[in-house]
Amino acid sequence: MTLPVEDHFEKTFRLVCRLDDSEIDYVRDTAEWIARCVNRVLALDPCANADEVTALVLDMSARGRWRLMKPEIVGDQLALPIAPPAQ
Repeated sequence: MTLPVEDHFEKTFRLVCRLDDSEIDYVRDTAEWIARCVNRVLALDPCANADEVTALVLDMSARGRWRLMKPEIVGDQLALPIAPPAQ
């Protein structure tokens, strides 16, 4: 007895993530996301170079894992001091 072709394969379902249905505080406007993130970094570290921070945040805004985060949380991470390398 041979199985029908459709029984030879594992059946999977595509998961669809809808941001408007989730608990994520998603900022739809990328320009707003960038501005809020840069403002947060500069508020926490007034000595930071605004141009360098903006360039870094602009790059991060194109990366999904960062872009899905609340911009103030990303800004908090960017403002943290860099730990010296372990020796």
